[in-house]
Amino acid sequence: MPVTATAAAAIELDPVFATIERHRQLSDRLSAATAVSAKLMDGPEFEAADAISAARAEDLGEYADTLLRTEPTTMEGAVALTRYVAGLGAWQLPDDDDEGDVADTPNNWQKVFLDTLADALDNIRVTG
Repeated sequence: MPVTATAAAAIELDPVFATIERHRQLSDRLSAATAVSAKLMDGPEFEAADAISAARAEDLGEYADTLLRTEPTTMEGAVALTRYVAGLGAWQLPDDDDEGDVADTPNNWQKVFLDTLADALDNIRVTG
């Protein structure tokens, strides 16, 4: 599908596209590392490959939080982010934790993402 001039401008101006691309790269790096680990038997080579996989999983988990908190600045970015997040596997998203304030809503990735998206849409509506 060809990219329209409006969509091309949105990609240049909206930081969410770079955030999506970086998350995609980190996901690919983790997939590649786990593919190596899966081919090895227990031993020093497996331990080394498994350590690399664990480090890459940690990097992806940390960046997943960035992905969910990056506010799109264009409608195209909001749609792209929503579609991208909807297609992610559980391994590509941050682990939910219940360390939030008891009086507050538990911290989970869905709430963080929906709050970010709602704020972005509010801002796009005001500026658009």
